[in-house]
Amino acid sequence: MDLHQQRKQDLKEHIDKDYILQKELEDELRLTQEVQPKAKLKKQISEVKCRIKEYQTEFNYLSNSQQEQDLLVNAMANITFRELDMVTDGILSMPVEFDESYTVVPVVRKMSQNELTGSAQSRLTSGVIQARMVGKFVENMVNVIPDFPEKLKAGFAREYHNLRAAGLTGNALLDALHEFSCNRSLDYDLRAAGLAVLYYLFEKCEVFER
Repeated sequence: MDLHQQRKQDLKEHIDKDYILQKELEDELRLTQEVQPKAKLKKQISEVKCRIKEYQTEFNYLSNSQQEQDLLVNAMANITFRELDMVTDGILSMPVEFDESYTVVPVVRKMSQNELTGSAQSRLTSGVIQARMVGKFVENMVNVIPDFPEKLKAGFAREYHNLRAAGLTGNALLDALHEFSCNRSLDYDLRAAGLAVLYYLFEKCEVFER
């Protein structure tokens, strides 16, 4: 693991630990009645949230760096059905109920409509390298799981709407969906596979605004 990957791993661990700490503090706050302890807990929660935001900003910066782009493109050429199976398995295991019709929109215009710019456009577009393989993978999985395409679409759609409800748009929304698509893995083969699936659905207008 190089320094770039090591720093991302460290940041991910810091973020995960602070999310746990934030939940513990918020649970304690709900049970606290006295004014002074409540004020102290609120201050601690605010500090943890600020720390998470700083970690996430650096993590996103590293994720959008040129080195990251190059590593993803290199990994994209090597992914197989195995990686696609691993990244889609977690998505399909979640219970979802979502159904909406979409109209195909040219990818470049759709990127503009969804405020995707610069490195986010480049990163998403790298998924075109394996878009055909993802299509074949989906067709193959239909023989095993007849409603596989619908479940895959529904998993992404639910996460997309949750993220939009949380206020994410544009590049930040793409970053979050990419992390979701690869289950926050730092393995570049899995990150590339997750991005390929995300591009496949983006191109078919299954995620993001039409």
